Amino acid sequence: MGPRKGSPVAWTPQLNVTCGRCGKPRGLTHTCFSSSNRKARVKTSWSFGKCERCHKTITNPLTHNCHPKSDFKKRRAAHEKQQKAAKRKQRAKHDYMTCSDPGCPRPLCVAFKTGYKIGEREGYERGFQEGWNRGFPAGQAACPRAHQ
Repeated sequence: MGPRKGSPVAWTPQLNVTCGRCGKPRGLTHTCFSSSNRKARVKTSWSFGKCERCHKTITNPLTHNCHPKSDFKKRRAAHEKQQKAAKRKQRAKHDYMTCSDPGCPRPLCVAFKTGYKIGEREGYERGFQEGWNRGFPAGQAACPRAHQ
């Protein structure tokens, strides 16, 4: 029966043999895949194994600060996004045709209340004629340029 997760483990120092060129563990059949021109020498280092909680290599058990990886930031962002979507879904839709507020600043409400209904051909024709009459009262004949 091994030690429980999160419980302190009796760390025993271990002498590791690594390659001085590539830094990988050096065994009997080590092939170094490095582009370095240095000789592949044997390098020794002390290790206390890996921490069971954070899975980091422990170099000094007295100064090891265990910080397991957490997905709190991602979960919080997802929760806030879900809350925004729920709030947006709860909000009632604003229909410009049924809006009873006389001082509503929304452009569609203002346009609807002043009589310019969307898609009204008659308003377009009336506006075009008013603009034409304002520019040339006698029509095209009053235009100073020659028209053919």
